[in-house]
Amino acid sequence: MTTLATAATAAPPSAKPRGVVSATRALLSPEAQFLVLTAGGSGNEAPLRRLLDSPLDWLKLRSLSQQERATLIVWQWLQRLGTGRMPADVANEWRRLAMVCEFESHRLEQCLHEAVDALVTRGIEVMLLKGSALAQTAYASFAERPMGDLDIMVRAERAHEAWSVLQTRGWTWPSARWPAEGYPGHQHLPPLLDTRGEGLRLEVHTDLLPAGHPFQLPSEALWRDAQTVRLHQQTARAPDPMRQLLHGSIHFAWTHELRWGGWRAFRDVGILTSGAHFPWEPFVTLARDSHATTACYWALRLARSLAGVSVPPGVLRALRPHRPELLTQRLEYHYALQLFPSEGGCPSVRLGRRLWALGMAPRWSGHGSIRPWQFDPLRTPAAAAGSHAWPRRLLHRVRKAAATIAYLQRVTARSPNAVERQPRDEEHQCAGEEGSR
Repeated sequence: MTTLATAATAAPPSAKPRGVVSATRALLSPEAQFLVLTAGGSGNEAPLRRLLDSPLDWLKLRSLSQQERATLIVWQWLQRLGTGRMPADVANEWRRLAMVCEFESHRLEQCLHEAVDALVTRGIEVMLLKGSALAQTAYASFAERPMGDLDIMVRAERAHEAWSVLQTRGWTWPSARWPAEGYPGHQHLPPLLDTRGEGLRLEVHTDLLPAGHPFQLPSEALWRDAQTVRLHQQTARAPDPMRQLLHGSIHFAWTHELRWGGWRAFRDVGILTSGAHFPWEPFVTLARDSHATTACYWALRLARSLAGVSVPPGVLRALRPHRPELLTQRLEYHYALQLFPSEGGCPSVRLGRRLWALGMAPRWSGHGSIRPWQFDPLRTPAAAAGSHAWPRRLLHRVRKAAATIAYLQRVTARSPNAVERQPRDEEHQCAGEEGSR
């Protein structure tokens, strides 16, 4: 019987996974394909060159890159591949934007060091989370992991003290924008902004997810297994690689509902799992024990299908929810189209949430009726429309119904012959493995 260990060694991390081609990625525009491929490793150079040799809408590619905070990394890829086809004015503007991104990254890093120094000096232990943790532990430099804000975590009993200390060290709380009453039970206190007016944001966490979430993520285990990182004069903690991958997968697949942040999520998957020694079997056990199997499954599967990240087939088999492959493939098409606003994704919020639940299988995962959209700290009930507007509402519903039908036809009309074949062991043996779990 094939074990996870043998499956992992069967596909070298630098090699393209066997059985995976680009049917899902082909649903996207050439610009979105180029962007998502830059989230993969050096093995993506050939398909990137092919796309670069075809007509590209440079302004669209730049806009997509900015939305994903990928401007600097995409520019580095373009420099590596050659910018001969790019108009000179576009190249000059992209070069300028890349320099701004690099400067902002250095500023974020400096702010992180100052914040950690302020807290550690007061005897408050700090753990880096998400982008700041990855930048310090997995990437070659801080600028290599783009991020929009800083996330740190402290022990719950010292969270308000830490939050107050930071407000004396260059950070301010815009209470009108993020009122305190919106954050009871939230995983972080109201965000802080840099007083120097640079728009930098910092969140002080007490947990990874809001109270009432369906996952098993004990904070004591996170602190116990954390690694130590050095930040100039001070030290901080960061989650171990397995929990960074677990948290990143949950953040993308559950918190963000597989709808945004995909470029960074896929790139993080590739970086964290590169090399021959990532502990895949313990990771699968951790995902199961954490009730995060489907979150990890979809983060890994989409990273493989869209960004070409190498994921052992046995890992996907072990994490896969009990769904027919034909349905799973169509759900993958849908999830891919949701990642970028330019790709004409699902026109209905209700349908999008139902398709999310169909793939994430929350009840099978042990989540019961808990859904991520219940945890927006500042959400307000939708206002009821006035009765006088019923003709307009009816017309809106008819148009939305037509758009929804057209979208479902688009997702399901792909010929099975065009679908990328999965390895036979993943496609046909999953049922027995799911039944024994």
